[in-house]
Amino acid sequence: MSQIDQQLAKALPNLPKKLGKAARYALDHPDRIAFDSMRTVATACDVASPTMLRLARALDYESYEAFRSEFQQRFVNQGFGNRADALQSGVGSSQDDHFSNDIAQAATRNIAQTMKLLDIAAVEEFARCVQNSNRTFILGSGSMHWMAALMESTGQMAIPGLRTDHSGSATMVETIASIAEQDTALVMAFAPYARETVVAAAYASKRKAKVFALTDKASSPLVEHADHVFFAPTTSPHYYPSVVSTIVMIEILLSATVATSNAIERIKLTENIRNQSGAYL
Repeated sequence: MSQIDQQLAKALPNLPKKLGKAARYALDHPDRIAFDSMRTVATACDVASPTMLRLARALDYESYEAFRSEFQQRFVNQGFGNRADALQSGVGSSQDDHFSNDIAQAATRNIAQTMKLLDIAAVEEFARCVQNSNRTFILGSGSMHWMAALMESTGQMAIPGLRTDHSGSATMVETIASIAEQDTALVMAFAPYARETVVAAAYASKRKAKVFALTDKASSPLVEHADHVFFAPTTSPHYYPSVVSTIVMIEILLSATVATSNAIERIKLTENIRNQSGAYL
């Protein structure tokens, strides 16, 4: 039994009738709490929407979203298949609340939480380290490999020395084998965490490079190997963890680096080359 299930079961005997009805629904239908809106859930268990908020606060959660995120995290930990099953079972469950709105709302909350957790001093330190480093490695596996490639491709026009893994068969540690104290690494991983990325973070730290981590929560295995950590929540009704706040953090880090560097001439040069090549319409 999960922690939230234990909380509900323990509180249930002492809850008022309507809160008890909502609590039983939550215990019996954790997928619907995770992926349906508060109004849809309230309708399903025949209580008013404020009752769901009262239930959350009765269990010492600051908001209904904090309560709901406990259920969403359960599905993140259980894997993509369960998330897809829950998503399918919820389609058409409400005429008023389409799942696309839930996805958009979750993305908005993730961005708000990212900004709430943002350490501006760490952003400034990242910018300084990138400017002073010989090389900056951007490392991620799976879907985060493409996020790393995005950061490299959009950052290279302004920032020299950015590189990610294009090796194909080589392991990530082989790619950064020569990383040293004069280098910086940004490592990106979200639950479930790619072992390769965690190993690379540990290696970069051991080699005394400056290590920054972009991850989803404080319990992430990247945290212990990083000098600074940026958090980007991934909660979503989508079957795959959301990357919206990850992209926001990438844009923040690149913008901060360019804003405090002599990047204008490099950007203009890249622009001129593109215009002369005729590659873009």
